[in-house]
Amino acid sequence: MRQLKAGSEAAFRELVERYREPLYRLSVSLLLDRMAADDAVQETFIRLWTRVRRYHPRYTVRTWLYTICVRRCYDELRRRRRHREAVEALPTGGVDVNRMEADELLMLLQRVTVQLPPRQRVVYQLRELDGFSAEETSATTGMSLEQVKANLWAARNTVKEKLKQYGVQ
Repeated sequence: MRQLKAGSEAAFRELVERYREPLYRLSVSLLLDRMAADDAVQETFIRLWTRVRRYHPRYTVRTWLYTICVRRCYDELRRRRRHREAVEALPTGGVDVNRMEADELLMLLQRVTVQLPPRQRVVYQLRELDGFSAEETSATTGMSLEQVKANLWAARNTVKEKLKQYGVQ
């Protein structure tokens, strides 16, 4: 971060390369729109570059970037006046997990998680898919630790129940 604060474009490029994809996945999971996710990630890195002097070392760079990105996504969600159209219906019938390809299972999981309310969705994404600790998730989302735990509990239960409906245990 010292190099970045000194204006190093190489340090900036390194952070972009390291965090672009995870931030994009997070943004897509929150916004359900690839173009809006691209915009959120781009705005995240613009803010990184223009506000690097505000960075406080008590936070990890990852937590700081995710916080910026989550806030950009929340801003976008607030701007939307109508709810998104319903997600395509999941295929009916049971699913044999033993024969299911990993990509199919991931796609099913994504279809289930996009149906979660935004706060549950971001907590689930950060904790379960991106490997954040509860403390990092709290710092990133601005939720208290108790709110993170409650949202994660609700998200896990909802995901579990929805997956059960399709025969996935």
